Amino acid sequence: MKLFRLAKDKPGKYRADDLSGTGAAVAGGRWNPVGMPALYTSLNASTAVLEVRVHASGFVPAANLFLVEVDVPDELIDVGYEPTLPPDWNELSMPASTVEIGRQWLLEAKAVAMRVPSVVCPADWNVILNPLHRDFHRVTVTRQEPFALDSRLFR
Repeated sequence: MKLFRLAKDKPGKYRADDLSGTGAAVAGGRWNPVGMPALYTSLNASTAVLEVRVHASGFVPAANLFLVEVDVPDELIDVGYEPTLPPDWNELSMPASTVEIGRQWLLEAKAVAMRVPSVVCPADWNVILNPLHRDFHRVTVTRQEPFALDSRLFR
């Protein structure tokens, strides 16, 4: 299965093709607490763009962005997980309920992928990947290309 993410590349600091989940571990996220690695991806490139845009500050498109295509072998997705969503799953803040769902899922490491709806566009899906899963080494970057956010997104 092809998944997408927009990632920054800053030579000497971090690479766009890094699949370690370190960025999410440092900042925490809707589906992971600080200190736990997770890799946030989307089923569509356009959803990945929206996810990055809603977290961008200011009116200038981010520089050094790359569209990264990630391949997860289909048999690993087949055993993916889709949680029951708590009522507050789509609050703008990161609710403790979703962080806890993600924390438990990451610790159990029973599946490489957890499919969750995008808060930005609930008809679309994000896929959280668990870098600590025993089969995560089979997840690969298949393509990486420079990507510029359309300036109209910043009007």
